[in-house]
Formats: sequence, C-alpha cells, structure tokens
Amino acid sequence: MKTSLVLLSLYLSTVLSNHQEPCTTRTLSSTVPPSRLNFNASFLVQNIEEELHRSSNFTSAARNILSRQWDIAGAILATPKEHILALNLNSRLRMFVNQTPETQLFWRVFEATASGWGAPFKDCHFFGGSWLYIYAYGGSRGAKIGLFAPVVLDECDGGIAEIFGGPHKCRENQMCVDGETWKNAKRGQYTCRCNPGCQPCPEICPANCVGNGTCPIQRMAYLRTAILLVQLTSMGFVMFLAGMVFVLRKTKAIAVGMWTILETILVGVLVLYSTVIIRLFEPSVSRCLLEPWFREMGFVVCYGSIILKLYRHLIEFRTRKAHRWVVKDTDLLKYLLIMFLSALAYMAAYTALTLNFISEDFSLIETSWTGSGELFETCKYLWWDYVTEVGELTILAFGVHLAYASRNANTQFHESTFLCATGSIELAVSFLFYLARIFVFHKLHPDIVLIAYFLRSQLCQTCTLLLIFFPKFWYQQRQARTLAQEYSCRFPLDAFKERSSSANNSDVEISEITIADMNPDDIRAELKRLYLQLEMFKAKTICRDNPHISKRRGGRKAQHRRFSLQSLHSRRKDRDRDRKRDIDMDITEAEPSRTPEDSVCSTDGASAIYADLPEANQPY
Repeated sequence: MKTSLVLLSLYLSTVLSNHQEPCTTRTLSSTVPPSRLNFNASFLVQNIEEELHRSSNFTSAARNILSRQWDIAGAILATPKEHILALNLNSRLRMFVNQTPETQLFWRVFEATASGWGAPFKDCHFFGGSWLYIYAYGGSRGAKIGLFAPVVLDECDGGIAEIFGGPHKCRENQMCVDGETWKNAKRGQYTCRCNPGCQPCPEICPANCVGNGTCPIQRMAYLRTAILLVQLTSMGFVMFLAGMVFVLRKTKAIAVGMWTILETILVGVLVLYSTVIIRLFEPSVSRCLLEPWFREMGFVVCYGSIILKLYRHLIEFRTRKAHRWVVKDTDLLKYLLIMFLSALAYMAAYTALTLNFISEDFSLIETSWTGSGELFETCKYLWWDYVTEVGELTILAFGVHLAYASRNANTQFHESTFLCATGSIELAVSFLFYLARIFVFHKLHPDIVLIAYFLRSQLCQTCTLLLIFFPKFWYQQRQARTLAQEYSCRFPLDAFKERSSSANNSDVEISEITIADMNPDDIRAELKRLYLQLEMFKAKTICRDNPHISKRRGGRKAQHRRFSLQSLHSRRKDRDRDRKRDIDMDITEAEPSRTPEDSVCSTDGASAIYADLPEANQPY
C-alpha cells in the first residue's frame, strides 16, 4: 500500500512538472539601473572588502552581509588565487568554490560586468526563474567583488520593459500601477489609472481614445454600404413600377385607380426612400436641414395622395344624399397641389427660423454619448420636430377615419381595403418610432439608430408598394389569363344568337365561328355592344326603385348646382313628376350613362372604355 502511494505521488509530481512552462535562462541586452532596492550596494561591497583585509575569510564576510540584508541573493569573489560564490537559498548560505556547470551563468554575467551595475539575468537552476541584478566592484590587490539582488518584476517599470517584451500600454495622461509580479513575467498584470483631472476611457473604447477620456465612436462601413445598396435597389424598383403604371395606364385595373395619383404615390415613396440615404452622411448643418425637407415633402406627396383616394371613395359611395358630388382626377390633383404648397410653406418657415438661430450662434449639431461612453455627433432634436410629428400622426389618423367611414364601399379590386391597410401600418409604425426616438434613440449607437430608420423605411414604404400596386398587377394578369382561356374556345353566344344577328345586321351565325376565324375588330365591336346592353340594364334597374336619383345623363348636375334644390322646387316637381317620368325613362334607355359605376347613389363612373382586351398583335 505504501509503495502504491509513493508511486502515485511520483507520477503526479511528474505530470505537474511536465505541465509547467519550461524555463530558459536569459540576459538582457543592456545595463538597467536598479529600482526598489533597500540597500546601498557600493557600501556593502566596501564592507566586504574591509573584512577581507582583516580576516581574509570571504565566507564569514558573506555570511555577515547576507544575514543582515535578507534581500541580497548572493555574493561573489574573484581573486587570482580563488573563485568563490555564496548564494542565499531559502535563508541558508551555500558556498560554491570555483566554477561549476550550475554556477556558470553567475560567473559569466559577473565577468561581463566591469564595474557598477550590469545587465539583469534570469536564473532557472537555483532561484526558479527569478531575475537578478548584478553589481561588480574592482577592489585592491586584484580582487573583484560582486553582489546579486532580486529584480522586482514590475511591468510599470520602463527600465525592465525588455523582460515583458515591451512597455506597458498606458497613455500619457494615465499612470501604470499594480504591475508587480515576482517570478512569472506575464504581460497585462497592471492597471492604468487616470492622472488627476483626467477622465477614464470607456472599457470598450478602441485604440483612438483621445484626451480627457473622450472616445470617438467608430461606424461600421459594411453596414452602411449594405443599407445604401438596399435603398438604391428599392428606388430602382419604384422607377420600374412608375414605368409599368404608365404603360398600363389604359387598362382597367390601373385606370380605375387613377394612374396619375398612382404616379404621385410612387414619387412620394421615392423621396421617402432617399431620406435614409441622407442619414448615411456625417452630421452637418446641410444634412440636418435636408432630411426634414425630404421627409415631409415625400410624406405629403405619398400619403396625401392615399388620403385623397380614400376621400374620393367616401364621396362617391356616400348614402342618404339626394345628389352626388363629382370628384374628378383633376380635382384630386388640385387638392394635392394645395397640400404640397402648404407643406412647402411650412418647411420654408422652418428653414428660415432655423437659419436665423444659426446666425445667432445656435448650433444644429449636438454632442452625445452612448450608454457605454462613446462620443458621437448628431442633429439636435428641436421642438419644431415634435410639432411636425404630431401633424403627421394627425394626417394619418384622419386617413384611417376616412377609410373607416367608407368601410362598406364596394370598391373595385378591394382598393379601399388596401389603402386603409397602408395608412394603418404607417400610423402604427410612425407612432412607435417617434416614441422610441424621444426616449431611447439618444442613448443608442448611431449605427443602431440608422438600422431603425432603415427598418422603418422598408416596413412603411415597401408595404405601401406591395399593398397598392401588387393587387392591381395581379388582378390585371389574372383577367388577361381568363380572357385568353375564353378566347381559345368557341364563344358561348348561342343564347344571344337571334339578338346578335339582328343587332349586327349580319347573315353570319356567330355561334358557328371560332375566335381564330374572327376579325379582332368584330370581336371588339361585339363586346362593346354587350357592355352597352349591360350598362343600360343596370341603369334602368337602379333608377326603377330610387326616384331620388337624377335622371340626367350620367347623374351629373350642372357646375353651379352641386347641391340639393329640392326644397325650392318641390311643388313644381310634384306637379310634373307623373308627366315627365315616362319621357325620362325613355331618355335613360336611349342614352345610357357613359360612365357607369357600382355606386348605390348614382349612375356615374369612369368615362373611359378600358383597353383590357388584348389586340391581335399585343401579347397577353
């Protein structure tokens, strides 16, 4: 049992010794003045020399010196007759006569030092990797005496920086403290403290920390480049949509949505996308003035057009009204121009007031610190911005109110629903964004704030594009596919054979002709005739049980009579109602509305024949 324990202890000691870092002897390349010594080396060496003159016993002299000065590691004597080395090993004096392989390092360093302090060296045999100073003194009668003193390993000591592979990393306005180690010369065993009157640098501050603890922020170039590429791609997609809307402006899906208003929405989205690109530049007076301009003008053009479309839906589909207001596309453009000019005047006042403040030494740039202590510059948040944000939210809330008021309107292609969703998303995202901007953004890294602006732009503007334009192109493509499938077979006109033949004064049986054998002009004429009959039937059905609807052509009133005058002419209408009813019905049947729509209050609608049908030379 005892034998097993002994073997186990030997094995463990061997393993532990193998895991220790190997020790190699070293000698510094230059002489280093000692520091933190509690004795006068020159005085002690002279005492040893005096004792040698009295007794010629170096062992006794070394024992006396080492017993009084515990911080001396050893003494050495070289004369023409003898060479003696005395080392203080664990408070015990050990003498080495003449040179041995173990003491060769001590003799080599001693011989290399002529007089005074020599280069420090590292001993691995007796002192376990400790560094030692050497002091040599050339006495009389050819004797040379030396002392060895341990080196206090302090990385803050610039004289022994070679031991650690270089000086410490503290700056000029900092002091290095607590860097003492004894045997293991490991780097980083120190602390940098600020000098009196100096502020500390943040912990995460990179190497560019400047005076007084100021740490300028470092921006991520890759992130800014990625955001720039995404924004430019989105702007290019907007331009592509603008071209598609212009090309398909005569199709039903685009014409019903007022292609001019759709183009203005795209212009507004394009301007809103550019606000994120402006934020990529460093804060300056020009950037602080341009960003609100692009934001507000783009907001008015984009969401002002959406609100005007909702207003038109509400006016066209309102109920319990005797007469109907007519809102044309040109009227909407006039209203939008008024909104644009109002926003232009508002921003001009903002710019004039801000420039006045700048002339009075008021700065638009402020310096802020992140939560980690990094310094950055940003545009100052003004009270004017609060007013602008409240105005934006009010306009969006009004648009949502219009959408709610016209919620029962049966618009084509569910346009009202998508417009309402667009306004609601912008209202919710902007409300949360402005709250975060007031309470959170001033403590965040500018790159994080830039990401927030980027996400807001993508959530709002990209959703606007998808909700407004994707359904229109999808319905248009779906309608084109449906018509193409119907044209690939025979026309189902057997039920209308007699009426079709009589109406066209043709001797050809249409039910016996395929689409491949018919002329495109004949197809178009037949479909127009069918649409005309359906519109006449719809107008007659609507007017049958709704006597309050105007019998005039298209349901339109004169420009000076867009309001009800029934109270002034009630007696005259009661007297002539029976006599004129038959005549009005005949007129309605003979001249149907040129602009039919699905409104429950009128027979008016878009005055155009949509080019939904593919021509012979037009691809589906």
